[in-house]
Amino acid sequence: MSSVSTRVLQSTGFLLLIQLLQRGLGIISTLILARILAPEQFGIIALVAIALQFFDILADAGNQHYIIQKAEISDTDLNTAWTLEILIKSSMMLLVIVSAPLLAHYFNEPELTLALWISSLVLPLKALRNPILMLQAKQLNYRPIFKLNLWQKILSFVAVISIAMIWQNFWAIVAGNLVAALIYTLGSYYINDYRPTLSTRQLGEQWLFSKWLMFRGLIGFVRSQIDSLLVSRWFGTRELGGFHLLRELAVMPAVSVVIPATEPLQAAIADDRFNQSALAYRTRFSLVLLSSMLLPISLFMWLYPQQIVYILLGSQWQQYAELLQPFSLFFFTFCLFALSSNACLAVGQAKLLFWFDLISTLIIVAILVYFRASTLLELTWLRAWLAVFTTLALMLLLERKTSFNWTKLTLLLAPVLISILVSYAALILIDSVFAFSAFLTLLVNGLLFCTIFIGCYIASCRVVAKYSAEMQRYVQHLQRLLPTWLNFRF
Repeated sequence: MSSVSTRVLQSTGFLLLIQLLQRGLGIISTLILARILAPEQFGIIALVAIALQFFDILADAGNQHYIIQKAEISDTDLNTAWTLEILIKSSMMLLVIVSAPLLAHYFNEPELTLALWISSLVLPLKALRNPILMLQAKQLNYRPIFKLNLWQKILSFVAVISIAMIWQNFWAIVAGNLVAALIYTLGSYYINDYRPTLSTRQLGEQWLFSKWLMFRGLIGFVRSQIDSLLVSRWFGTRELGGFHLLRELAVMPAVSVVIPATEPLQAAIADDRFNQSALAYRTRFSLVLLSSMLLPISLFMWLYPQQIVYILLGSQWQQYAELLQPFSLFFFTFCLFALSSNACLAVGQAKLLFWFDLISTLIIVAILVYFRASTLLELTWLRAWLAVFTTLALMLLLERKTSFNWTKLTLLLAPVLISILVSYAALILIDSVFAFSAFLTLLVNGLLFCTIFIGCYIASCRVVAKYSAEMQRYVQHLQRLLPTWLNFRF
């Protein structure tokens, strides 16, 4: 068990290092685009993103989840997964081409037609990726995968910024997506000599698994975009631009760092799905590791929304800064929900997860529509609290399937909770004594926050480890991981 846990931590650390480098480019891109484009332009970008996300979800067969949860993987499995991806994503590209004019007319944005036509090329490009990458993810071999991701991010960043500086509109995002898809697909064949062939031998078996994920994807789309659609309808395109950008800013660490870094956890949980005690420990371990990353980020976003928005996006976005507080809560639950969902998939609960998503999404939509918010901030808080309750409900379901034990989980979480409280008290004290500019507030308080949190976390882990054998194992894993991080090489 300990060797698997160490591999999980090593893989997680590796993903974090690579993703942090990638996110640096993403932050720079956001800074530049926020200063070039007006809120109205971001409103159009949001509409493009919503439409593209819908078709991308329709085309997601969940092949990587299928490969990870299988005990034995053959070339036939990989080739069938590759074939299924090509068939579905090519069909979706044709559907985008046909429906683009209708969507442009519905949103009253004529430019959407050509944007969607060109963007639809991303779908078959993604389908052609080397399927061996899915096997490497199952084996926790993330070094080649995220080297490839790094080059993808660098080249797409150059494309986005270059076009944005010239055209100053959303076409920069469209071009960047195409470049990213092309680089990743070509690179996937460069980093591994496996060459897939078309095969339909396991198509029926894979479809039985994938169909639930595709249906769930549609539900997930409604869950993730219902608030944006309501903002567009109730408050207009400009407010949608502010809402969309602040939400993207809040979940940026989740999408780019936290969730990719937790991919090894899903593979580890799948490995122990038939060993109840090991499964419970692995799930508990994953939840603690994720929470230790999420809580300090969420707290810092909640404490300094005005300063974060001013520094990252500029003064023209200050009127939307207050949205960052509820979005910090949304960020925390967004990541926990993703991990809990993947854990359910890892133990083969795709159908159960589909029904949970369907019921919870219907409840979310009904509450948002019934309690129609009068302001953008009110709507954002309502959506954040709905995310909290939905995540708690899913974790209760996960506990029934894995028996991770809430009491043991709380004990393992004690160090991070103690560290959060101490760090919060220290920042409140500092803010009451000193008054800095926005930049100095983030710089000084950020450094102090990290120092206090890490120091307190290490000390708390050692204290709790004296009374908990499981915490001792957790600390041992971290101690073995630290030299790996420090000696990391590309």
